[in-house]
Amino acid sequence: MKKLLLSSLALSVLAGCSSGVDEDNLKSVERALNIRHLCIKASTRSAPDNFVEALKTSLANKRISSEAMKNEGKDCEYILIANAKGNRQLIARAKFSVINAKTKSEVGVVGYKRRGDEKERAKQTGLQGQTDLMVNQLFKNY
Repeated sequence: MKKLLLSSLALSVLAGCSSGVDEDNLKSVERALNIRHLCIKASTRSAPDNFVEALKTSLANKRISSEAMKNEGKDCEYILIANAKGNRQLIARAKFSVINAKTKSEVGVVGYKRRGDEKERAKQTGLQGQTDLMVNQLFKNY
């Protein structure tokens, strides 16, 4: 019984490390919020090419429309703050936070690091696969 428990624990730890998602920095958005539209405020200076487009596609797959936030005065109920660093093709590290624009409170967050088994998966799935993974974790209740 002890061996079974330890084996299960070891597998779950390994699965967490290989997924790329930082489990210590994960808070999924509650389904009750029923977010259907987001304004995206993205830091793209050191992000891969087409990062924002990949992010919009990932959100659309979750049936969430999105638009780039042009100015702070934009009427958005929820804002997705996306920070990503990497090379021109892939993300090395990222953090997505969804905040309520009125209360300025964080309603969801996901962190990502390309390491371990995730390095190989990212090569196969590309930038779109990386953003899909993060958005799926952020909105896993949807």
